[in-house]
Amino acid sequence: MRQDAPGFSMLELLVVVLVMAIVAAMAIPQALTAVKGYRLHSDAAAVAAQLNVTRFRATSQNTPYRLNIDTSTAPHSFTMERLCGATPVGTDSNCTSAYQPRTNGIEAGMQTISVGDSFTTTNPGGTTAYPGTITGGSASTVFYFNTRGMPVNNSGNPLSNGGAVIYVTSRVNLTDAVVVSVGGRIATYQWNPSTSTWAAR
Repeated sequence: MRQDAPGFSMLELLVVVLVMAIVAAMAIPQALTAVKGYRLHSDAAAVAAQLNVTRFRATSQNTPYRLNIDTSTAPHSFTMERLCGATPVGTDSNCTSAYQPRTNGIEAGMQTISVGDSFTTTNPGGTTAYPGTITGGSASTVFYFNTRGMPVNNSGNPLSNGGAVIYVTSRVNLTDAVVVSVGGRIATYQWNPSTSTWAAR
């Protein structure tokens, strides 16, 4: 009597394919969200790193610097710029004050963040929750540093409200914040919507 050759029946194969499809349907959305979260955190880390470079450049060159963040056009971008400092007007006609940009002051080319991510000055946590040392109303698209590496306003005066912050958001409603404290410390935070709190990254 002849035995059938070993193998799987069509029904068994269909059951395996169905189980794999169900697992994939549950896993793929979470994987995509994780990738978007990774991109967002990478963008926030890139801004924080460039802020540190800007701060150290201000101290090493003994000249004020600033980081400009473009929130108007996508993909959003940021550039580091050397300011006038003590440069006389005779050398550069733009240099009417220390915190004016030089004629050719851009030192780091434009860097962009991931497509779909954007910068915003709007606090996603409302008006009572701010990251780090920020006490409110300190969102900024331009970060100035004096020759001591301290964050200042566009006149060279110390910041109020505990520092300055820029928010980075993604299309899946994830938000990170990059904060420069009044002491010059640069840190990133992640917004947790379930607890309405910021967590340091």
